[in-house]
Amino acid sequence: MHRRAVVVGALAVATAGCVDRLHDLAASTPRDLAVRSRYVDGNPLVDGQSVLDRPAEIVTHAASFRSSAAAMGALRPDAAETRAFVDATAFVDDGGEAVLLVAQRLTAPEVELRLGAISRTGDGSLRIAVDRTGVRGDVETDDPVVKTLLIRLTDEQGPPERVVVSIDGDRAGVTV
Repeated sequence: MHRRAVVVGALAVATAGCVDRLHDLAASTPRDLAVRSRYVDGNPLVDGQSVLDRPAEIVTHAASFRSSAAAMGALRPDAAETRAFVDATAFVDDGGEAVLLVAQRLTAPEVELRLGAISRTGDGSLRIAVDRTGVRGDVETDDPVVKTLLIRLTDEQGPPERVVVSIDGDRAGVTV
């Protein structure tokens, strides 16, 4: 019994904080939805696809992709980390079960994005909350930069029809 307590305690120390975050996300995600996300510092999308190509007052943007060809066509050639994430995605239109969502935010350089929660909002619709990390309180900057969160969704009910991404109170909707 003592040995088990020591092992559990050692694992808790070794994973310091990681376990809590996994439990938080798991508790806030429908069980029939598999999710993987990756934060990318910068803009992996080509001109015409990113938040930079929206009107100045729009600071949150979302895009969706159902095929590898469409996703790769929207990526900059030098976006190696994003391309690797896309390569690992089994897209719906390519015979797989996943769709890719790209959530972007214009914000201060020290901000990072993290997947917060996912919930169903109706038939075939999802709401994804993205958290800002790295800073506390309101963040304003005269020279905002692009922050990107890649989200791979596999839904046992089939791909969602519509997704609303919420980052710091701003929302962006996308039809999948």
